[in-house]
Amino acid sequence: MTAGRPIAGPSNGDGDDAHITTAKGIIMTNPFTEAGEWLRGNLHCHSNQSDGQPSPQQIVDIYAENGYDFLTIADHNRLTDVSVLDSKGLTLIPGCELNGGKGELGQHYHLVVIGQREPAAVTPDMSIAQIVAGALAVGELCWIAHPSWSSLTTTDLLAVEGIIGIEVYNTTCHHGIGRGESVVQWDELWARERRLWGLAVDDAHWHYPDGIGGWVWVKSPSRAQADILAAIRAGNFYASTGPQIHGVEFDGRRMTLACTPAQEVRVVNPLPGTGWTSHRLGRPGPYTQVEWTIPEAWGMVRIEVMDERGRRAWTNPFVFD
Repeated sequence: MTAGRPIAGPSNGDGDDAHITTAKGIIMTNPFTEAGEWLRGNLHCHSNQSDGQPSPQQIVDIYAENGYDFLTIADHNRLTDVSVLDSKGLTLIPGCELNGGKGELGQHYHLVVIGQREPAAVTPDMSIAQIVAGALAVGELCWIAHPSWSSLTTTDLLAVEGIIGIEVYNTTCHHGIGRGESVVQWDELWARERRLWGLAVDDAHWHYPDGIGGWVWVKSPSRAQADILAAIRAGNFYASTGPQIHGVEFDGRRMTLACTPAQEVRVVNPLPGTGWTSHRLGRPGPYTQVEWTIPEAWGMVRIEVMDERGRRAWTNPFVFD
């Protein structure tokens, strides 16, 4: 098998992506062949320091009890001090959720920033470009939260530079109003050559059951904050609401997938009109291993796994030369 190497980072829309090509002609980040350990984390939830119900310590306790490895409490427009908390063995990554600017349908953007060192000097009346700049002045990474809930169009998302990705799944938006998935926008961004990673989060406020529903599995060299952030920046993670993906490897265009039992596997080319599902194998699930040859005409693929309960996991796209 040929191991993919990480690209330098997602596109900011300026055409300066730095890609690395493997001997087999694969240009991609492949966390499944990178060194390190898999760490499970939630990067977006709220405490009673903004509009959430539990205290920050209660939130740490909840995620520790559920087997998480890292956590960000992203309260609205304020930086909650996590250094004073009992981490319960979790890596606590400071961050917050900022809002402002307006999309073409009149809704505000919401931006999550993590690796934050101090409060961001931004206000809701600023443009999204100003908010991103203010976030990156005091933090390491940021992305657009819940595009579907915010009624953001692809045009809105294409206009934002400096972000690493979007939330393709948001638990509270899914359970609260049924608009938690933003996969359509994600695919269109990639089809338009805007390479942004896809994250799954809780965004839990705990006023109803909206926790432990969406997370990321990050392949990191260690549990140190700097290593986790670097892995996320490089795209060395996948998003999930339940299923685990144990391996994705390529030998040329021959793909091998290993996962927890899945009723359906989808191999999707974000470009219009192309895709493949495991139904075409001619046998019913569950599947724990799938092999398939990527068509020569496909420039990229992402993999989606669905279990018997309808829960899903999404890889970031793999790009071919």
